[in-house]
Amino acid sequence: MASWSEKLNQMTQKTISKSKEVAGVAKLNLEISTLNQNIKNIQNEVGAYVLEKGLLLEDASVSEWAAKVASLKAEIEVNTEKIHDLKNVSICPGCGAEVAKTSKFCDKCGTAIVIKVSEPVDSDQVVVDANYSAAEPEEESGKSCCAEAAEQKAEEAGHAEAAGDKDNTYGCTRHEA
Repeated sequence: MASWSEKLNQMTQKTISKSKEVAGVAKLNLEISTLNQNIKNIQNEVGAYVLEKGLLLEDASVSEWAAKVASLKAEIEVNTEKIHDLKNVSICPGCGAEVAKTSKFCDKCGTAIVIKVSEPVDSDQVVVDANYSAAEPEEESGKSCCAEAAEQKAEEAGHAEAAGDKDNTYGCTRHEA
């Protein structure tokens, strides 16, 4: 019976020893994994810093990575705009909140919302410009405010060539080039 008890005691000691070994290895593996993740985080931070600051662009690989990042950011911007269109919202330039496209002011901060016009605007429609002032519809003459301003300034200045002003050299103050 003594040998049976002795064997059971030895097995118990080996099991305890093996458990301590497994626990120690698991703890060290977890620590190694955490350290490797810290290294990856630092590498990501360095890479982001290099790309954001435009450093090392003379290196072909860095230049290629920078181009890929720029391309991906552009794609993200396009997809974000698509999301805003699907949700029928704009982003407030003041606080970044989502605002219904029909709103003229942000519900959260009160900033005037600039309307991006991608489709032709009806002449009866009022558009808010970057200075947040109401734009006047075109006059009944069918001439734009820029053309009318060019003609008026041409008459005042005595410049006949200003009447055909296409680049707004003599144009209105609302649409300065």
